[in-house]
Amino acid sequence: MVDISSYKRFHAEYERHFAGLFYFAKRFVEEETACDIIQDFFVRLWEKQMTFKSENQFIVYIYHSVRNRCFTYLRNNKRNMARLSQMEVPQSEESFLEQIIEAETYSLINDAFAELPESSKRVYIKSLEGKSHKEIAEELQIAINTIKRHKNRANHYLRERLKKLFFLIALLG
Repeated sequence: MVDISSYKRFHAEYERHFAGLFYFAKRFVEEETACDIIQDFFVRLWEKQMTFKSENQFIVYIYHSVRNRCFTYLRNNKRNMARLSQMEVPQSEESFLEQIIEAETYSLINDAFAELPESSKRVYIKSLEGKSHKEIAEELQIAINTIKRHKNRANHYLRERLKKLFFLIALLG
Protein backbone atom coordinates (compact mmCIF):
# COMPACT_ATOMS: atom_id res chain seq x y z
CA MET A 1 0.00 0.00 0.00
CA VAL A 2 1.24 3.51 -0.86
CA ASP A 3 -0.06 6.13 1.55
CA ILE A 4 1.26 9.63 0.87
CA SER A 5 -0.75 11.39 3.55
CA SER A 6 2.34 12.22 5.62
CA TYR A 7 4.60 14.93 4.25
CA LYS A 8 7.72 12.84 4.85
CA ARG A 9 6.33 9.91 2.84
CA PHE A 10 5.01 12.24 0.14
CA HIS A 11 8.37 13.99 -0.19
CA ALA A 12 10.17 10.64 -0.37
CA GLU A 13 7.90 9.49 -3.21
CA TYR A 14 8.45 12.78 -5.04
CA GLU A 15 12.23 12.45 -4.75
CA ARG A 16 12.13 8.78 -5.70
CA HIS A 17 10.05 9.22 -8.86
CA PHE A 18 11.01 12.69 -10.07
CA ALA A 19 13.98 11.66 -12.23
CA GLY A 20 12.04 8.91 -14.02
CA LEU A 21 9.01 11.11 -14.55
CA PHE A 22 11.24 13.93 -15.78
CA TYR A 23 12.93 11.67 -18.33
CA PHE A 24 9.53 10.33 -19.36
CA ALA A 25 7.92 13.79 -19.71
CA LYS A 26 10.89 15.13 -21.74
CA ARG A 27 9.80 12.79 -24.53
CA PHE A 28 6.72 14.99 -24.95
CA VAL A 29 7.66 18.49 -23.78
CA GLU A 30 10.67 20.70 -23.12
CA GLU A 31 12.67 20.28 -19.91
CA GLU A 32 11.35 23.35 -18.13
CA THR A 33 7.77 22.45 -19.00
CA ALA A 34 8.36 18.87 -17.86
CA CYS A 35 9.52 20.13 -14.45
CA ASP A 36 6.48 22.39 -14.14
CA ILE A 37 4.08 19.61 -15.11
CA ILE A 38 5.59 17.14 -12.63
CA GLN A 39 5.64 19.66 -9.79
CA ASP A 40 2.07 20.72 -10.49
CA PHE A 41 0.99 17.08 -10.61
CA PHE A 42 2.58 16.31 -7.25
CA VAL A 43 0.97 19.37 -5.67
CA ARG A 44 -2.44 18.17 -6.87
CA LEU A 45 -1.65 14.65 -5.68
CA TRP A 46 -0.76 16.02 -2.25
CA GLU A 47 -3.98 18.02 -2.11
CA LYS A 48 -6.04 14.91 -2.91
CA GLN A 49 -4.35 12.84 -0.16
CA MET A 50 -4.76 9.67 -2.19
CA THR A 51 -3.92 6.14 -1.09
CA PHE A 52 -2.98 3.37 -3.51
CA LYS A 53 -3.41 -0.38 -3.03
CA SER A 54 0.03 -1.20 -4.35
CA GLU A 55 3.27 0.34 -5.52
CA ASN A 56 2.47 -0.74 -9.09
CA GLN A 57 -0.89 1.01 -8.98
CA PHE A 58 0.82 4.17 -7.74
CA ILE A 59 3.50 4.05 -10.45
CA VAL A 60 0.98 3.46 -13.23
CA TYR A 61 -1.15 6.31 -11.90
CA ILE A 62 1.66 8.87 -11.73
CA TYR A 63 3.05 8.06 -15.18
CA HIS A 64 -0.39 7.99 -16.74
CA SER A 65 -1.26 11.33 -15.10
CA VAL A 66 1.98 13.01 -16.14
CA ARG A 67 1.58 11.75 -19.71
CA ASN A 68 -1.98 13.12 -19.84
CA ARG A 69 -0.83 16.45 -18.45
CA CYS A 70 1.86 16.62 -21.14
CA PHE A 71 -0.75 15.92 -23.81
CA THR A 72 -3.06 18.55 -22.35
CA TYR A 73 -0.23 21.06 -22.33
CA LEU A 74 0.60 20.28 -25.97
CA ARG A 75 -3.05 20.50 -27.01
CA ASN A 76 -3.53 23.82 -25.21
CA ASN A 77 -0.24 25.14 -26.54
CA LYS A 78 -1.29 24.18 -30.07
CA ARG A 79 -4.61 26.01 -29.60
CA ASN A 80 -2.83 29.03 -28.21
CA MET A 81 -0.41 29.07 -31.12
CA ALA A 82 -3.34 28.86 -33.54
CA ARG A 83 -5.05 31.73 -31.73
CA LEU A 84 -1.89 33.79 -31.78
CA SER A 85 -1.43 33.24 -35.50
CA GLN A 86 -5.02 34.40 -36.11
CA MET A 87 -4.72 37.47 -33.90
CA GLU A 88 -4.05 40.80 -35.43
CA VAL A 89 -0.85 42.10 -33.91
CA PRO A 90 -1.06 45.82 -33.19
CA GLN A 91 1.05 47.81 -35.61
CA SER A 92 1.69 50.66 -33.20
CA GLU A 93 1.49 51.73 -29.60
CA GLU A 94 -1.61 53.76 -30.51
CA SER A 95 -3.31 50.65 -31.85
CA PHE A 96 -2.45 48.77 -28.66
CA LEU A 97 -3.85 51.61 -26.57
CA GLU A 98 -7.07 51.52 -28.61
CA GLN A 99 -7.44 47.82 -27.84
CA ILE A 100 -7.02 48.51 -24.12
CA ILE A 101 -9.57 51.32 -24.22
CA GLU A 102 -12.00 49.10 -26.12
CA ALA A 103 -11.65 46.30 -23.57
CA GLU A 104 -12.04 48.66 -20.61
CA THR A 105 -15.05 50.33 -22.24
CA TYR A 106 -16.69 46.97 -22.74
CA SER A 107 -15.99 46.11 -19.11
CA LEU A 108 -17.54 49.35 -17.84
CA ILE A 109 -20.65 48.95 -19.99
CA ASN A 110 -21.00 45.34 -18.89
CA ASP A 111 -20.68 46.33 -15.22
CA ALA A 112 -23.32 49.07 -15.60
CA PHE A 113 -25.65 46.68 -17.39
CA ALA A 114 -25.21 44.09 -14.63
CA GLU A 115 -26.41 46.68 -12.08
CA LEU A 116 -29.81 47.02 -13.77
CA PRO A 117 -32.80 45.44 -12.02
CA GLU A 118 -33.44 41.93 -13.35
CA SER A 119 -36.78 42.84 -14.94
CA SER A 120 -35.29 45.81 -16.83
CA LYS A 121 -32.31 43.71 -17.87
CA ARG A 122 -34.58 40.98 -19.30
CA VAL A 123 -36.59 43.49 -21.31
CA TYR A 124 -33.48 45.28 -22.52
CA ILE A 125 -31.82 42.04 -23.68
CA LYS A 126 -34.91 41.07 -25.66
CA SER A 127 -34.94 44.54 -27.20
CA LEU A 128 -31.27 44.22 -28.16
CA GLU A 129 -32.14 40.90 -29.82
CA GLY A 130 -34.34 42.94 -32.17
CA LYS A 131 -37.72 42.02 -30.71
CA SER A 132 -40.55 44.53 -30.87
CA HIS A 133 -42.41 45.83 -27.82
CA LYS A 134 -45.33 43.61 -28.74
CA GLU A 135 -43.15 40.47 -29.02
CA ILE A 136 -41.47 41.18 -25.68
CA ALA A 137 -44.81 41.85 -23.99
CA GLU A 138 -46.21 38.55 -25.28
CA GLU A 139 -43.12 36.58 -24.33
CA LEU A 140 -42.82 38.02 -20.82
CA GLN A 141 -46.59 38.36 -20.37
CA ILE A 142 -46.47 42.00 -19.34
CA ALA A 143 -48.06 45.17 -20.75
CA ILE A 144 -46.43 47.14 -23.58
CA ASN A 145 -46.35 50.22 -21.34
CA THR A 146 -44.39 48.22 -18.79
CA ILE A 147 -41.91 47.28 -21.53
CA LYS A 148 -41.51 50.96 -22.42
CA ARG A 149 -41.07 51.90 -18.75
CA HIS A 150 -38.36 49.23 -18.24
CA LYS A 151 -36.49 50.37 -21.36
CA ASN A 152 -36.72 54.04 -20.40
CA ARG A 153 -35.46 53.35 -16.87
CA ALA A 154 -32.62 51.23 -18.23
CA ASN A 155 -31.67 53.87 -20.82
CA HIS A 156 -31.75 56.62 -18.21
CA TYR A 157 -29.67 54.60 -15.73
CA LEU A 158 -27.11 53.55 -18.35
CA ARG A 159 -26.85 57.10 -19.70
CA GLU A 160 -26.20 58.49 -16.20
CA ARG A 161 -23.86 55.69 -15.20
CA LEU A 162 -21.82 55.95 -18.41
CA LYS A 163 -21.91 59.74 -18.86
CA LYS A 164 -18.21 60.10 -18.07
CA LEU A 165 -17.37 57.26 -20.42
CA PHE A 166 -19.24 58.90 -23.31
CA PHE A 167 -17.37 62.15 -22.59
CA LEU A 168 -14.04 60.32 -22.64
CA ILE A 169 -14.91 58.56 -25.89
CA ALA A 170 -15.84 61.91 -27.45
CA LEU A 171 -12.48 63.38 -26.38
CA LEU A 172 -10.56 60.43 -27.78
CA GLY A 173 -12.56 60.29 -31.01
